Amino acid sequence: MNRLLGLLSLTILLLILMVLVVWPFGSDMAVQEAQQNTPQDKLVLRFGYNIPERSALHLAAERFKAAIEQRTDGRVQVQLFPNQILGNDHQMLEMARQGELELLLIPSAKLSSAVPEMQYADLPFLLPTRQDLYAMLDGEPGRLLLEKLNRINIVGAAFWGNGFKHLTANRPLKTPSDFAGLNIRIMKSKLLRDQFNLMGAEAVPIDFHETRQALMDGVVDGQENPLVAIHSMGIHEAQTDLTLSEHAYLAYVFAISEKRFNQLPGHLQTLLLETARELTPWQRAETDRQEDEFLSEIRASGTRIHHLSESQRILFRQAMQPLADRFESIIGPDILAYTHEYAVLKHPRENRWLIGVDTDLSTAAPELGLEVKRGVELAVERFQKSDPMLTPDIQVITRDNRNLAGRSQRTLDDYSREPGMLGIIAGAGPLALQVHQTSDSIAVPVINPWMTLPALNKASSPLINLVATSDKLAAQLISDLKNRGIQTVHLIVETTAWSESLTRAIETEAVKEGLHIEASTILNPQRPLAAQLGAQHGIPDATILVLYSRLLQESLNWFKDQPQKPLLVSTLDWTIPADAPEVLSMQGHLREGIAAHVMSMYKKRYGSEPASISTLMQSHDAGWMLLMAAAHCEAKLYENMTQALQASPCEQVVTNYTQPTSSDLHFDTQWSLEPAYRLTDGKRGAP
Repeated sequence: MNRLLGLLSLTILLLILMVLVVWPFGSDMAVQEAQQNTPQDKLVLRFGYNIPERSALHLAAERFKAAIEQRTDGRVQVQLFPNQILGNDHQMLEMARQGELELLLIPSAKLSSAVPEMQYADLPFLLPTRQDLYAMLDGEPGRLLLEKLNRINIVGAAFWGNGFKHLTANRPLKTPSDFAGLNIRIMKSKLLRDQFNLMGAEAVPIDFHETRQALMDGVVDGQENPLVAIHSMGIHEAQTDLTLSEHAYLAYVFAISEKRFNQLPGHLQTLLLETARELTPWQRAETDRQEDEFLSEIRASGTRIHHLSESQRILFRQAMQPLADRFESIIGPDILAYTHEYAVLKHPRENRWLIGVDTDLSTAAPELGLEVKRGVELAVERFQKSDPMLTPDIQVITRDNRNLAGRSQRTLDDYSREPGMLGIIAGAGPLALQVHQTSDSIAVPVINPWMTLPALNKASSPLINLVATSDKLAAQLISDLKNRGIQTVHLIVETTAWSESLTRAIETEAVKEGLHIEASTILNPQRPLAAQLGAQHGIPDATILVLYSRLLQESLNWFKDQPQKPLLVSTLDWTIPADAPEVLSMQGHLREGIAAHVMSMYKKRYGSEPASISTLMQSHDAGWMLLMAAAHCEAKLYENMTQALQASPCEQVVTNYTQPTSSDLHFDTQWSLEPAYRLTDGKRGAP
């Protein structure tokens, strides 16, 4: 009997231990299954935000709650917690990240400390109309921004909002010069500080709830906020003038805790996302409706209301352009390039010239891709300043090819059909090779400013190379090495058409000159770099890096830490660190004076140093050549730029620059901007 009781006790003890071991791992799954299979058990989702009950955001949240509960037959309940009942924005965000709060509405600006790209909607005068900004937030830029929230364990569903920002002060603020000498209240933000500093004002960070008193005490002279905030806080009672500027958007992100989201079945995940997006237009329309009421009450209080004319908006947009340029690498070159292209093509101006850029802004070589874009922009800026009488509106539009051939092909097709397109700059990515494959269908010239392929150097090719051919680069390289007494070299290459082409040319030239190539290492970006570089045998006199992607920077960093340092020869001059071993660059074609001037323009406009001076200058030269050809051409550039470049007097331009060596680029010494534009309808202007 005692033995039986002992066995029974042991069995019970083992069962208890099994439950204790299994329970922590199986509880979430068991709860999910119960929620799916037993209607009587309800899933509760808590929804927190900082706005009060009257706001359009709260009303949209109520609609979201009703839709979810109706569509799940009450099996999912949404509990609303407005007005910071659960804590402030930062506290609720942390709760969501930890899985303690399922749903959250939070200002995008409050996410920017962890995800700096979320400052996108804060950029002032970014787009001509509010509908344009909505199109961007609901389109590709918004999708890219919401994806970045995964870094902080948040699922972004949609962009709602609390309205567009306006300006208040004790005088009208209708031009940038009206801000000179004023103290303007802002929430703590470098972007907002720079925004007002650009207009000559002093930005003063003050807590929102202290803003009205600060205005009444004269601590600050003005502020920016949506109408809902201006009305609810009585700011219009402390200021005499309201300027309806709509200069930026107070966006809110409809956010879901990633931890809780991943625990939900797929159909509920889809339901939450689709319902949030479905209600977005209603939420914005309700905000507009409420703003009409707020504005009527503000006007009735005696506050003077001012509207900006289109010319005044253009002045603000021009004054704010440096802000977008300086924050481009923070918010995302791919996001802002998409936005700029949309604005240019959606709102075309008369007498317009376009230069298209296809480059990698987000994957293999984003630093190089950004310098390609900026080099062309600086060429346009310099060209316009050189002739103040020039009438065309010249715009650079850029697409991120993400190093994908299909995206480059679509860009080539789209840009070739765009009226006013002077030509396309093939930046980092696969476009140069595609042009060779589809050359018969190309209607505009494609300029390759920073690498070359021998097969493309044909008279009939629409591609124009602005650097030396592979055999010329190889001959120059081997000659330099022989003069330095180098006898053995090691090649480190990657599997790209450009790298392989130049490698073959180097090998051929080395055999011809009696230089011994000890070995060639083909880097695999998927494998650890140290293991691949460490496998080389012997210490060569020189190591040649035939690399153009991030592998170049990583290889330079690896060699920097090695005790034995052979001479490094880089075929591209890209972010070479100051403490790297001695490095020769094959792209050292910079011209004194011109390069210094462009570098000065770069620092003033973008507020930083370029990642690659050679890439910047080569893309600048590509843009400059197109503009010079356009200025000197008498043919109809809008209709067929390829024929125009092959016709007199543009033929001379193309002949001079189809295959120059990298030391022969002297556009500025050979050409001057004379007033040689074709007359159209009796007006001096674009062809």
